[in-house]
Amino acid sequence: MDNEFLYEMDDLMNEGRFEEVAGRISELDEDEICVELRLMLAHALSQCAKYHEAIDALKNVDEEMAGDDIGYHLEMAGALFGLHYYRAAVKEAEACIEIDENCVEPWLLLCLVYQETGQQKKFENASEVAKEIDEEAWNNIFGDAAADMEVYEEEDMKRVLEFVVKHFGMPCGMLPVPGEEETEDKHPINCLIVKPDDVNDFYKVISIGIGAHAASDKNRQIPHRIEMAAFLPPSLTYDEVIEKYGWLARIMRQFGEMVHIDDTMLAAGHSISYGEKMDSTVEYNGAVFNDLFVDSPDMDRCIIGNGEEVHFLRLVPLYEEEMMFKIEKGVTTLFRKFMTQLEPEQIDFIIPDRPNVCAGFGGKKKWAIPRSSMELLIEWEGADGCYATDRITVDGCRVGFMIREKPDSKLDSGWRFFAGDEDQDYMDNPDNSDIFSLNTICNYDPDIIEYLESPVGTALYRDKNGYFCRYKNRG
Repeated sequence: MDNEFLYEMDDLMNEGRFEEVAGRISELDEDEICVELRLMLAHALSQCAKYHEAIDALKNVDEEMAGDDIGYHLEMAGALFGLHYYRAAVKEAEACIEIDENCVEPWLLLCLVYQETGQQKKFENASEVAKEIDEEAWNNIFGDAAADMEVYEEEDMKRVLEFVVKHFGMPCGMLPVPGEEETEDKHPINCLIVKPDDVNDFYKVISIGIGAHAASDKNRQIPHRIEMAAFLPPSLTYDEVIEKYGWLARIMRQFGEMVHIDDTMLAAGHSISYGEKMDSTVEYNGAVFNDLFVDSPDMDRCIIGNGEEVHFLRLVPLYEEEMMFKIEKGVTTLFRKFMTQLEPEQIDFIIPDRPNVCAGFGGKKKWAIPRSSMELLIEWEGADGCYATDRITVDGCRVGFMIREKPDSKLDSGWRFFAGDEDQDYMDNPDNSDIFSLNTICNYDPDIIEYLESPVGTALYRDKNGYFCRYKNRG
């Protein structure tokens, strides 16, 4: 590779022209892309929030060289962090540290992971090392300047409060964070308590202040503002809410700080791993969010002065196994488990000791396609749950037989996918199949995409030439 081209790309990177860098390098023939350019390509793609593509670029780095190249591990860690695959990102950062323990970048990345997952002790330990190596670099990310948080303009705060009163009820107080005096609380994010009323017979905890910052979706450059809500059992008294659920206010604040300080976008379907138990009184390790008003298109929207909408997301705490299950199989499949295994009140309200619907799930199967390599191949509306056997998802076989049955829940698409060589003994073992999103199985075999809109009763098999043929419609 001509060194002049390499220097030119380096200059463009320094100017922040990442899309141009990615485009220019991608135009080269494969044998023209040296390791330096490949790492540069991965970094440019990550800066454009194209994390899957960045990981694909890194896969082409020579395996032996990748093991010893700190740049490889740094770029991989950054891409994984962008996808919220925190454990994998930590592993790559630790690989960097093994190569050079005095390199500040992996320590800073560990700080980011521990900050986003609420692991305060680990954050402090990593920060201590990072500051010893390069205190200025640490301060640029985590110092006082970064901790400045936005607040609503007076008129915007009025509009948000009016929306809360109209759709949740009149607040009767604020939920204090344990250890803080409510009257001395100057934090810009507060949590309102709304008592049960004739319309909604349960307690609501609503954040106020997160939406003062418009987090950006770096893929679409669309600003997003959110507040969080959580529902508590109606059987509680007001004093019990204060006494038993103060941790919820702390969690909302910490998640809200992620939005403000790290410019993190949260939307329906997103989840956050807390990294440890959220509180000594609960076993939850993370949370997933859903849109409170997605099924109410006629409801008025919370619009602030600049015309932007504040979305209200419901916070649903998760056990560690449920977090792992959601990351591996998708949010739709997780909520299907909730619907089929929990009582209505266990789904609707935050109960400290509700059953763990994924107890024992360890993600032990080694998937033929890693979750980090999944791409969005379909824009699917409606239920997208489906069944597929391990012959496809573990052994990597193509779909040999697919059938759309009558859905067994409102989250089930009805599709069932098989390699075609599974015998009855294999099918009788429930461990040999799992529930996935349709997009996941499309990643395993894109040939199925053109048939997914087929009606219930459709059955197709792959012939000897590799083409799908239809059985007679089964009705």
